[in-house]
Amino acid sequence: METQATDTAEFYRRWAAAEARGSSPTYERLCHAVAGSAQALEFLHTLPQPKRQPNLLLGALRWLDAPVADPDAVLAFLASHADQMREVMLSRATQTNEASRCAVLLPALALLPEPLAVLELGASAGLCLMLDAWSYTWTDAHGTPTRCGSGPVQLAAQVHGSAPLPTAVPAIAARLGLDAHPVDVTDPDQRRWLECLVWPEHTDRAERLRRALDRAAATPPPVQQGLFPADVPAAVDQLRQFEPDATVVVMHSAAAAYLDTAGRSELAATLTELGVHRLGLEGGQVSVDLGVRGVPTEIAGRFVLSLDGRTLGTAHPHGRDLHWLADEPTGGLPPVQ
Repeated sequence: METQATDTAEFYRRWAAAEARGSSPTYERLCHAVAGSAQALEFLHTLPQPKRQPNLLLGALRWLDAPVADPDAVLAFLASHADQMREVMLSRATQTNEASRCAVLLPALALLPEPLAVLELGASAGLCLMLDAWSYTWTDAHGTPTRCGSGPVQLAAQVHGSAPLPTAVPAIAARLGLDAHPVDVTDPDQRRWLECLVWPEHTDRAERLRRALDRAAATPPPVQQGLFPADVPAAVDQLRQFEPDATVVVMHSAAAAYLDTAGRSELAATLTELGVHRLGLEGGQVSVDLGVRGVPTEIAGRFVLSLDGRTLGTAHPHGRDLHWLADEPTGGLPPVQ
């Protein structure tokens, strides 16, 4: 038990340093406090290992209106509300749906022949499926903007390198999302949980999420219950039957992290066998496990943008910026045969 507690404490300290530092002082302090509290660690070890992750704990604290700005008060809250916290953490999942990731995904999607048929894995509420519903502004190192789209929600990203920025949103002929627990964008309870997953200081993200959910509620994106990689072949068949001539691309962002190493290898093999394009936005080690080539060795908490198994660049996990690394503006990507 002592070794287990030490491992969990170290995990929270690493998360505070790699994820929260410079982005959420509130959560950085809080995770260090949890790591230093024997009682908090004991509570975490009443949960299955996948349910001990910081984002889930922090989201549950906000769901129950805990005073997250005060680490000592949070530790006391954990002690007095352990049963409620356990119930929330066992029944909920970290389904952060960050529409701004579309600003990183779209330049890669635009490299593919149109029209597109898009399957998203771990789609949550489906906001990233709605790539053609948003407005985009990319700003280069000289401050020059590139814009496309005309949707009501504005997504913006700083771009470094010779990224091939589109001036028009690619045509999407069909789309489908898979999620173990699809989020109903019309359900106030489920919407509030997504809002609780946004970090306290990120008021711009919270407002953007609310506006994106309002837009999605008007025409809910098609997200169905399903697991990956098991249900991917059937979902790809659905898209191909609906739009036989479209270019099928399977995308996932911050989703493959929830598979173990064997599951990631199985997913990569499944997508290769299906002959689809593969678009990923995942952490460094996750990308390596998926067989992505050219993953930088030091990316300091950034995500890797990859297409068809090749690294195109790195990005902020919430889509704030994109560092394009591919040697050629187009990425030099051959078509899937």
